[in-house]
Amino acid sequence: MSSRLAALAVLVLSTHALAADYPFVFKDAGDAAGIFPALEGIRGHSAAWGDVDGDGFPDLFVGTFHNSGSKPGAFLRNEKGKFRLDKQEHLKVSGIAGGALFADLTNSGRLDLYVSHCAHGKDGVLAIPSLLFRNDGEGKFTDASKGSGVCPPSYEGRGVAALDYDGDGLLDLLTCEQYYSSKVKTGSALYRNKGNYKFEMVSEAAGLPAGLGGLSVAAADLNGDGWPDIFLTNGAGEHRLMLNDGKGKYREAPGTRDVFRWKLAGAEDTPAGVCIADVNRDGLPDVVIGNHFKSPWTTPAPVRLYLNRGVKDGVPKFEDITEASGLTALAMKAPHVEIQDFDNDGWPDIYVSIVKFKDGKPCPVIFRNLGVKDGLPRFREDAWAVNDFPAAEDKALKRAGPLFEKVLKEKKIIYMAAGPSADFDRDGKLDLFLANWWVESRSLLLRNETPGGNWLDVRIECKDGVNRMGIGAKVDVYAAGELGKATALLGSREIAIGYGYCSGQEAVAHFGLGERKMVDLEITLPHGKGKILQKGLDANKRFTVKP
Repeated sequence: MSSRLAALAVLVLSTHALAADYPFVFKDAGDAAGIFPALEGIRGHSAAWGDVDGDGFPDLFVGTFHNSGSKPGAFLRNEKGKFRLDKQEHLKVSGIAGGALFADLTNSGRLDLYVSHCAHGKDGVLAIPSLLFRNDGEGKFTDASKGSGVCPPSYEGRGVAALDYDGDGLLDLLTCEQYYSSKVKTGSALYRNKGNYKFEMVSEAAGLPAGLGGLSVAAADLNGDGWPDIFLTNGAGEHRLMLNDGKGKYREAPGTRDVFRWKLAGAEDTPAGVCIADVNRDGLPDVVIGNHFKSPWTTPAPVRLYLNRGVKDGVPKFEDITEASGLTALAMKAPHVEIQDFDNDGWPDIYVSIVKFKDGKPCPVIFRNLGVKDGLPRFREDAWAVNDFPAAEDKALKRAGPLFEKVLKEKKIIYMAAGPSADFDRDGKLDLFLANWWVESRSLLLRNETPGGNWLDVRIECKDGVNRMGIGAKVDVYAAGELGKATALLGSREIAIGYGYCSGQEAVAHFGLGERKMVDLEITLPHGKGKILQKGLDANKRFTVKP
């Protein structure tokens, strides 16, 4: 039996030390944390976390559809868990927000801001292209869009991710173009970072498919060769997994298009966000894809989960285990998806950007990871059930308007577009910000109060030819004293930002540890730059590795 199979055999027998005897518990902390009134009356559609001033707490940018009565975008400073609206006028961004992320584009130690816009109109707000802001220190930003090469006119931008596709130590940017428009020409756009905030579009030269419209992108090493591969979602279900050849050139992974294709329920059954992470603790990155139905209550459907079954001849093999793993159909669109451990029990859960309400209290829809049984990870939705939704009259509705008016008024269940996770108050539990697209309803800052286990957060501050944020580095966590043993693997995660839907995260690998109080780390740097071993790390700390 191989070491990986042996590890799975152990996982099959494993159970939750903190077994699911309680629901996930989140508190609406928006008022107490001070995000209002700044974020009232917005048509929110993108959000990104990042510590722009180096004080240890992640700040928050929120992008909006700045039309139909919405406020413009907003940048909020996080001061030890309390937020205030930043006064920089040029960060009150106007446009049609498609995505956002904070990334160190010059290896200066300062996080810059990139805002993706869906510039699909001829003039006014609808024509404003994407924007790039340079961080001049302590979160004081300068508009560096003009001449940057990464803010083209008439590009209908949606999701955005950061990666170093060519291994030169500088972070490049990857974007996608919305699926709904007949004007899609470019599709996915890969921008090579030439330094000093100058970029060159290299999609065609790098081998990415032209004209493939989609709502999200993600970058991760899916075949274990140390180079970032690219996953492109497509609204018609024709997704692409593009493998990096180690020289900055991409080719489609043979056979994967058929694996990732599913039968759509109609023209509005649109695949959306994508997240890549290990769900079953075998060290292999798996894939979950969200959906963006127009009328999901008429044909409920789940988000899709694909298990990585290993690599053969450099090509990862995936299996659709959606139904077998327990991911049930959802009667509301779920564009944003993340794989994160929200109860710190050691098993990463699957979160979607849907919130249910019980007695007026928010209950985000999270599928709890119950561990591995019969070789498969198993999940269970642990949000409070709303048994009377959708009712028969809801299912009969063909237009979104009447139903959303109802759910906004009755506050039963609703979806958000962007919903990135972050530990905003630094208590070791991942919280959620969900940007509400409805002007008449509030966005949610949900503080995680779930009882749970120990944890560890890992940051990597690189140099010597590796981007400073450590994007692309793989972090494996083992039981203390058992470093490198497959049976002792407690979690595996790649440092990444820009995944899910229209969301930007911190460059942090978060691990729940259950009852473990000490662990060992193995960090594999991207592009074959070596490994770092750390032994005997105490739990419940934020740990920064400096190679």
